[in-house]
Amino acid sequence: MSTDSISHMFKLVALGNGAVGKTSCIKRYTEDSFSERYIATIGTTFALKTLDVVLPSGSSVTARVVLWDLAGQPTYNELRRRYMAGASMAILVYDVTRPQTFLDIGEWYTKLITVCPNAVVAVVANKVDRPDRLVPPEAGNMVKKWLDVFHYETSAKTGHNVNTLFTDLVTKAIAKQQELGPLDSAFAGTQPPKPFKLGV
Repeated sequence: MSTDSISHMFKLVALGNGAVGKTSCIKRYTEDSFSERYIATIGTTFALKTLDVVLPSGSSVTARVVLWDLAGQPTYNELRRRYMAGASMAILVYDVTRPQTFLDIGEWYTKLITVCPNAVVAVVANKVDRPDRLVPPEAGNMVKKWLDVFHYETSAKTGHNVNTLFTDLVTKAIAKQQELGPLDSAFAGTQPPKPFKLGV
């Protein structure tokens, strides 16, 4: 697909505690794959996705999304802040089997909105396929109203609701961009910087 046909470019960041499934959600969406093996994200990684979106008006547009997977560990606080800049979309992910990851969502939201006040935000309840779920759906609905964000229940393992989550976010980001007018920040960070390396 040529870049000439791409009418919208967006930057998305994935935030949340370690091991909640941020990487798995992105891999399910961009590669339609899943691994049971957990490997902590070191710093940041990114993926690209080009998709056709049907707008509420009925017209179809082609959008490209750069999905930034930001490590959840506290040691990466400053790095995360730099990589959040220019994001027009964000997913805040928690693990429904670990209540603390849900309780930390408010803090993740504050960190994001301080840097990206106009971002379209979805809070994501991941691992809903697990039988040992501890965070009920009602909690997600509560945080949706509390923070005035979108909320989705997903399973990166089975693929449940993952495509819907990202497609909806892109559609909403396009609508917000049209509402606010062209913003340079909407295109900021869509080109990957040089790879981040830990000091040796």
